[in-house]
Amino acid sequence: MVGTLNADRLQMKYRVIFFIFCSVFKAYSQGSLIDQPTSLAVVKKGLYYIYNTETRKAEQYIHLVEELMPKHPVAPMMRALNINWSSNPVESDSEEFRKLSGFLQLALDRTKDYLHKDPDDIEAVFFAIVIYGWLAQFYDEDGHTFKALNAAKKAYQYMKVGFDLLDRDPEFYFSTGLYNYYRVQYPESNPVYKPFVWFFRSGNKELGLQQLDHASKEATFTSAEAAMYLAHIYLRYENKPQTAVKYSGDLVNRFPRNMFFKVNYGEALLAAGEFQKAYIIIQILVQDSKDFYRMSGEVFYGIYMEKHISDLPKAKIWYQKSLKTGEHLGARADNKKSLAYAGLARIADAQGDKDAARDHYKKAMKLAQYDGVKNQAKRYLRTN
Repeated sequence: MVGTLNADRLQMKYRVIFFIFCSVFKAYSQGSLIDQPTSLAVVKKGLYYIYNTETRKAEQYIHLVEELMPKHPVAPMMRALNINWSSNPVESDSEEFRKLSGFLQLALDRTKDYLHKDPDDIEAVFFAIVIYGWLAQFYDEDGHTFKALNAAKKAYQYMKVGFDLLDRDPEFYFSTGLYNYYRVQYPESNPVYKPFVWFFRSGNKELGLQQLDHASKEATFTSAEAAMYLAHIYLRYENKPQTAVKYSGDLVNRFPRNMFFKVNYGEALLAAGEFQKAYIIIQILVQDSKDFYRMSGEVFYGIYMEKHISDLPKAKIWYQKSLKTGEHLGARADNKKSLAYAGLARIADAQGDKDAARDHYKKAMKLAQYDGVKNQAKRYLRTN
């Protein structure tokens, strides 16, 4: 599938792009209902429950938002986000995805109404960024490269407005920092897009990290998203797992019911060699009712047994168990499966079974989206 994102990054980008719209609430919604303290408090409370995966409580607040703003895009956007979290990970062929898409389209229709009345409406401009950015991710996941690019172009046209507004509101540090980092990183990780990004303004990875960190500390609405992205970036691209532990651990403390945050935290802890803390997270994940979270815990248990306990037979059992648990899961589980196959490859090699090791590494490389597993597999396959 051309241009398919890694499961973890897809989930984060789906959520993260939504929160760009929140930055306009505080500073640029003069005269709108959302600018009223009561309405703003309802939205913020609803977002907390969405993050903390308390779906029913979140829906109660979303209903209040809809009553306050019946023609505003915010309520359907919150409903889309609530579905995304409650059913995480949402596969594109599921009923949950169809419901999510319906709410997203409703939000887009309402945003277009605002833009039709006033093309310079800052609030509507930011909703346009959100929705077109989210659509770009949907298209990219399904391999529709040109549709993804078209949606990304539309998002970019609106996003440029925020580049010069950093001194007006710390929320803009998030969207600008995200752009600066991924403008460089995304085409590096997805070469198929390199010929098509020439019309986007240049990025700066170091500056992007600084801006995201500023948002994580100073922003109101996007601080959690900035922290989540920083944890992801430092684990996947910057090879600084201890820094990833800092950001992901903060999210677990703030949103203790969010299992996805626990998955990210557990993987960062293992990468940083903090095995005892990781073990606590693993025990929670392997008992979860959702296959994706349970599979993640089983993969992590394999890593724990292999790299900390040095019990290769038990590690092998857990890796195999994770693949069994996740065999029916879609593309969003591929990253975890690649970790399991890489683990099985290392064990096979240690036991002298070169053929099995090569086979497992080939499967790992096919599923992997990040350089860690890819490079490990490539090195082995070149020399064995």
